[in-house]
Amino acid sequence: MDLPEGSRLDGMVAKFKRYIYGLKQSPRERYYRLVQYLRPAGFVITAWDPCVLGHKSGNLFLAIYADDITLFGATGELEEQTINVLKTEFKVNYMGELNWLLRIQITFTDDGITLSQTTFIDKILNRF
Repeated sequence: MDLPEGSRLDGMVAKFKRYIYGLKQSPRERYYRLVQYLRPAGFVITAWDPCVLGHKSGNLFLAIYADDITLFGATGELEEQTINVLKTEFKVNYMGELNWLLRIQITFTDDGITLSQTTFIDKILNRF
């Protein structure tokens, strides 16, 4: 990348304030930007995992994996507000109710939540 004319100074380098996909520090920069952006909205880093942010009310959690965010908690006004806050700063693709996460199938029933990796296990068994 070339600097614009008039900004080149001998012995000086340019520091970019934006992260670029593919660089080693990109995920870290995305994480810090997201955390700084969500703090005023009432989210804090949880004590048990730095990749999980919890709302001060305790009703909503955000799990961060690379550049994906998964919302966990009660549906309602707080969820809608959080999605709208994220949309003002980031490109958001809201995909509805969670069915798959990191090769784990998630099924919601009246009895509770079921986590299953049968598809992943079948792929491994077929492979070997």
